[in-house]
Amino acid sequence: MKVEYSILTPSTMKIIVDNKKEMYIQGEGTTEPKFYADIDSIKNWEPPYEQEPITENEKKEIISSIEKASKKGKIPIIFD
Repeated sequence: MKVEYSILTPSTMKIIVDNKKEMYIQGEGTTEPKFYADIDSIKNWEPPYEQEPITENEKKEIISSIEKASKKGKIPIIFD
């Protein structure tokens, strides 16, 4: 699974999985800088995949990929 992310606003992060499926995760950017992502906001894919459920395994893999990649970046992503 290829996972890309970008922080769009201090409260929204966009996720792209396998270059096709998108979702938005809510969170809170801080001045440290860090982005605290709300795990409960991982609910559904954006159209045209909105009818396809996000499995627990997909959710875990997405979280793991983002946390790992963010350690190499400027803003750590922390899921809570």
